Amino acid sequence: MKTLPASTGILSLILALLVTACGGPLQFRGAPSGPERRLADDLREILDRPGLAPMTIGVKVASPVTGRILFSRHSDGLFHPASNTKLFTALGVLQTMGPGYRYLTSVFADGDAYVSGDTLHASLYLLGRGDPMLESAHLDSLAGRVAGSSGARVIAGDIVVDDAYLDGIPYGEGWMWDDVQHSYSASLNALSVNGNSVKIGISPGTAVGAPATVRVEPPTTAVTFEIRALTVAAGDTSSAEPLMVERDWPSLSNRIRISGRIGMDEGERAYYRSVEEPGIYAGKLFRDMLQARGIRVAGPVRRGITPTRARTVASYRSPPVTGALARLLKHSSNLTAELLVKTMGRHATGDPGSSADGLAVLRRVLTDYIGLDPADYRFADGSGLSWYNYVSPDQIVELLTAAYHDPEIGRSYLEALPVAGVDGSLRNRMKDTAAMGNLRAKTGTLTGVSCLSGYVHTRDGEPLVFSIMMNNFVGSASTARRTQDEIGALLAEFSRK
Repeated sequence: MKTLPASTGILSLILALLVTACGGPLQFRGAPSGPERRLADDLREILDRPGLAPMTIGVKVASPVTGRILFSRHSDGLFHPASNTKLFTALGVLQTMGPGYRYLTSVFADGDAYVSGDTLHASLYLLGRGDPMLESAHLDSLAGRVAGSSGARVIAGDIVVDDAYLDGIPYGEGWMWDDVQHSYSASLNALSVNGNSVKIGISPGTAVGAPATVRVEPPTTAVTFEIRALTVAAGDTSSAEPLMVERDWPSLSNRIRISGRIGMDEGERAYYRSVEEPGIYAGKLFRDMLQARGIRVAGPVRRGITPTRARTVASYRSPPVTGALARLLKHSSNLTAELLVKTMGRHATGDPGSSADGLAVLRRVLTDYIGLDPADYRFADGSGLSWYNYVSPDQIVELLTAAYHDPEIGRSYLEALPVAGVDGSLRNRMKDTAAMGNLRAKTGTLTGVSCLSGYVHTRDGEPLVFSIMMNNFVGSASTARRTQDEIGALLAEFSRK
């Protein structure tokens, strides 16, 4: 956040001492000042534009130091928050698991395993514990340790995927059924790798009329392709046909059909698609990595439970969960949100982690932390993909204000948010304005929903918290986003002088 000028810093220090003495933000009363009235008038002028008339809009702007409300419109109304839900999930994670929490992914072998010649007589058990940051490089590291420790060239048993640490429900309540092939709606599993998605690169073929060239990242035999896309001459618009990349999700398959046309002069195009049965996919990826090291696995990849007498062969310990929070907030990863919620459930109960248990933990945190009554809002998931979520700008501002004053988790929370014009989902927004490099906020987008909530410093260095929730529009979210950006820049330019 922006460094305060010396004079403002002294005032803020005095206010902070008063806040600490009173146990929270002060509630300053009295009529708004001239600058506050002008700010409110400017905000009303923006929000009263005819192009926004069909929308349902709630806005709140307040000082986290004094508690003074600078602007409010329909801020007590309930809105679909989309990914603003993740603001609550992140707070729950920090409160229940702490910023230092780490995940462990392990490889076990049967307790009676033995090596005879070049063969390891055992099955290997790949145990996932819900790490949302696990990537193929980490699996590859585990494969390397297995290869180095056994010295075997053949594994006589199976690759057994143990994903029982979390429950087997793959999607959140209220998710859209026809989104499942897309990476933002990837299914959930205790053994999740690369966001349970693959990157598909499509390039022109070797000649006009030839099939398009397709590659998958990471390389794996777990995904197959049906390539119908053809290469056309550079600039040929007569046979233009958009590329279509469709996973055969209705039949629960990892077969991907590619159709359409691509010009000879075009560069590689990238697409991301989710994978079916992500635990099995991870197990096959692990098997492929062993085989790339010259280790043949005789048995199949299957699901199962790690025996109690199994011995540890290799483990990977994740970085602190604050890294997952950056992925959650800066890049709005839905899979990360849901795995964190399920982990909260496991952490609290010891049972296989479920969304129901995790959300129950989150509701208790919100009651204890900011006095939120569970009857006044609804969360059906932790990511905001669900259409059953409802929350108000008032409640978001309460959350942000409480996090601002929290000496234990406030910094981790703040640093995980996208920065306007710099990174994450705000990297291309509010550039060349006073909000750039200053405003930190969470975006939220669904069809007909666009939200932005977070923190900004004014021209005087005064911190503000805000929530802008816009629902019920048809078409692109560009108008809503432009409005949010204009408000963000206006708040960053605000001065009491």
